[in-house]
Amino acid sequence: MILTVVQGRQGTEWLDLEVPDESTIQYVKSVLAVRIFNEPPQDHVQYIVEAKFPGSHWFVLPDTKLLSETGLREGSYVRLQKTFSTTDKEAPVIGKRLLFQTGSHT
Repeated sequence: MILTVVQGRQGTEWLDLEVPDESTIQYVKSVLAVRIFNEPPQDHVQYIVEAKFPGSHWFVLPDTKLLSETGLREGSYVRLQKTFSTTDKEAPVIGKRLLFQTGSHT
């Protein structure tokens, strides 16, 4: 499958990447880390692979899924985000998060 990889803070840079349909998202993540950041995934840095269809919103792709199980098709958009956190919870660098949240969030 050929995916369009969106990169850069403004999302204006992109490249096409061909990966086997039966690849895991974890594999796609490692390929993207090398292509985008010129380094293999690092243990102390969390990475999030997100995807979107034209005209839709970004959504997270679970590491344990196969690419063929995600519903993505040729030309779907993907991006890789590094996260910087002291917890195991994923929080992307790019994206909107509420500064003040009400209620309990665990």
